[in-house]
Amino acid sequence: METSPPRPADSPPVPVSRPWTLPSWLLPSLAPDARFARAYEALGAERRALLKGLIADHFALSPPAAALRTRCTREQVSGLSCRSVSTPRPFVLLLTDASLDAPALLLAALMPALSSGAADVLVLRLGARSGLPDVLLTACELAGQERVAAVSPALAARLLLDCAGSGQPGLVLYPDTPSLRRLVQRPGLRAALDASDLRLLPLKPPRALGLWRDAAGQFEPGRLGLLYGEHGFATGGVQPGRRSRKAPDDTAFAAFAVQPHDLLLVPDARCNTCQTAARLVVGESRLGLWTWPELSAPDVFVVTCQTFSSVTAPALL
Repeated sequence: METSPPRPADSPPVPVSRPWTLPSWLLPSLAPDARFARAYEALGAERRALLKGLIADHFALSPPAAALRTRCTREQVSGLSCRSVSTPRPFVLLLTDASLDAPALLLAALMPALSSGAADVLVLRLGARSGLPDVLLTACELAGQERVAAVSPALAARLLLDCAGSGQPGLVLYPDTPSLRRLVQRPGLRAALDASDLRLLPLKPPRALGLWRDAAGQFEPGRLGLLYGEHGFATGGVQPGRRSRKAPDDTAFAAFAVQPHDLLLVPDARCNTCQTAARLVVGESRLGLWTWPELSAPDVFVVTCQTFSSVTAPALL
């Protein structure tokens, strides 16, 4: 019988990362291939191309994990030795409601999960399967995510209980909205989640969105609606559909830009020169990009085991 080579005594334990198995009772809730196909055709080539460009940008921002296991050893001057082993989380659940139907927000959470090296990623949306939006399904399919389930709050709670009982350190991402807050705070479920190895990470949806136009043809409303859904923007500068003999002056733009925004959309020419209080500024050529600050921590998508010991002195010759 083949055996693995022995691990050095001072090596840290390797984090458990067993494959996560989707419960059989959830299978009827998954969107079938035919539903993906209808959504794909309904969206049309031009809008699909817009989503493909956005997905490519996210791959550039979150490239696939280069290794499925990372080891690190540090030996301090004080004699402290620290060894660590990191592996991807065994699964990621992206639990959503209508607030994440907008591809700009959905893909900003989904793409890092897909690139993390997690063995399984599942998108779980509250609501009826017939209510899954075409744009959500097509964005998922183009990103390579074809496991999308539509569930009631009761089924979502059942799945979370199943995950909590699995003993695995999976990750659950969800927008911090009233409906999902109520779901994860259900008394029996909350106790099970708190006692489990799952990591729950709420994502704070953007609330202050700003958009500035220097010309009426910039930031075409149809593209905005496709990428950001029903999330409304406070607008400044030239309004779409109106003719203006001159571009707005820089003073007016400066006053608009310094207002606090979670996201500020501006013409590309203004991206590198504007003084703004916005957390994220996006030029028109990269329309649809968004990042979740909560996902920037290095340990979000990995599980790390550490060992502390003393530096072993080299043998004297």
